[in-house]
Amino acid sequence: MFVSSTMRQRGFTLLELIVAIAILAIMAGAAYAGWFNVTRIAQSSERVVERYDSLERTFYWFQEDFEQIVNRDVVDELGGKRKSIEVSQAGEFVVAVTRGGWSNPALLQLPPRSDLQRVAYVLDDEQRLLRRYWYHVDRFDVNTFQERKLLDDVNSLTFRFLDLSGSWNNTWPPEDNTDEDFALLPTAVEATVEVEGVGSVNRLFVLPF
Repeated sequence: MFVSSTMRQRGFTLLELIVAIAILAIMAGAAYAGWFNVTRIAQSSERVVERYDSLERTFYWFQEDFEQIVNRDVVDELGGKRKSIEVSQAGEFVVAVTRGGWSNPALLQLPPRSDLQRVAYVLDDEQRLLRRYWYHVDRFDVNTFQERKLLDDVNSLTFRFLDLSGSWNNTWPPEDNTDEDFALLPTAVEATVEVEGVGSVNRLFVLPF
């Protein structure tokens, strides 16, 4: 069969070209939408994983601090005495504790410090949970502390304290305490953290006797 050179050299018409471009555009759009959704899901999953990692680190520090609480009064920067466990009524911090077991590699540090540590958990105006600690239990200067951010987007942080009678208290010492009660430590501490996008999570920590 004879095919003319004119027919062999025939190219795409304008309509065919437009149709081809339209198909390519649809395919590219679908591919981009798929890639965008996968990327968005991956980023969202990464944020969730990071949030839960931060939450686990927070509970790790709670456990480290609460399960090593020692019954030792603290002298503050004004010379007043603070108890081993203190719930702030003025909003300066949520709770402060004196704990042991703090390793001391800097034995020559002046003034020398012990293996005790004063720790406070602070919820700031940016909804960040901070762990604040001082190098010396008896504070020479209120501003000589270090802070570590533990968690973002914290809506609330609350604690409950279990006394020797088996009753839970929202403050420590209990509001109806006697002088004898004031010197005692609770038997357990329950921490409840409410985090944006996660909800309320609580943990129970048994204190040393």
